[in-house]
Amino acid sequence: MAKFKIMLAAIILVCGAATAAWFYIAHQIDQHIQIAMDDPELGLTCADRSVSGFPFRFDVRCLNATVQSGDATIAIPRIEATALFYRPTHILAFIEGPIDYQNAFTGAHKQLRFETAEASARADFSMNLQRVSAQMVKPIWSDQLIGTVDVGSAELLEAHLLAHAEKDTGFFAYAKFNNVQAQQMGVEKLNTTIEAEITEIDQNLNNWIFPDMLQQFAATEGKLIIQKYETVGQVVPLGQSQVQEIALNAEGEFTLTDQGMLQGILRTNSQNIVDQFDLSALGPMAAAIVGAPDQDGKHNIPVMANAGVISVGMAPIYLVPPLF
Repeated sequence: MAKFKIMLAAIILVCGAATAAWFYIAHQIDQHIQIAMDDPELGLTCADRSVSGFPFRFDVRCLNATVQSGDATIAIPRIEATALFYRPTHILAFIEGPIDYQNAFTGAHKQLRFETAEASARADFSMNLQRVSAQMVKPIWSDQLIGTVDVGSAELLEAHLLAHAEKDTGFFAYAKFNNVQAQQMGVEKLNTTIEAEITEIDQNLNNWIFPDMLQQFAATEGKLIIQKYETVGQVVPLGQSQVQEIALNAEGEFTLTDQGMLQGILRTNSQNIVDQFDLSALGPMAAAIVGAPDQDGKHNIPVMANAGVISVGMAPIYLVPPLF
């Protein structure tokens, strides 16, 4: 009998401690959400928010959310994130559409519809980020100014960020865009794949403080290595009715100087891409930008960054300001 009482007391104690821990963590989550909502730079509001899921989960919901930035307003019907009580560093997030975008200054009104939109993030208990993934199924971007006019769509958009398994710095990135269509722009079908590596970025989220993070990236000679960029598909050139096959491939790498200026090169190889643009307005500059095609009809155009100055071919076109 005494053993039973001791066991019962232990169970009650453990359950009580777990209950207290759940409500404490839920309160901390709610406080952090409130701090984020009080940040004027974020501009986030929720018509209704809650933290539920006791006793095994934390379910965070924000209903009728809006994000305000200057004249632009983004409205999201529902944002939800969930994590298990015993695995709080593995978060699953979901967004319910449609997402509306309005700009009070320009009068623009756009909308993003989709079947599903979800993301996940996983870190260890030391807050070393291990993986981030995001996926949107069948997104459709439309203009809502006068009725609903679909501008572009896709079958699938997905992106992944994976930590380097053998180091405490660096990530691999992968993104894929399937069956992208924008018939108003002459795009019948495009498929894009991107593979990249980011070196020397600390995997510990506690050290993700800007601009210190970028300064450390530059000091340790970190690189953004674009291992593969590939776009293939079909377009209808302006003023024509014949479908044309296009292809664009690229690879390169970029770094930051000690002053935070972008430095590097992206080597591109394209088929029938240059032909989609009217370059007559550029005059003699056109040859400096796109050059001449090779014997296979392909253009090999370098995109260079030199102390922040972006050049396409031999022509400087833009200046990227210092990143820190």
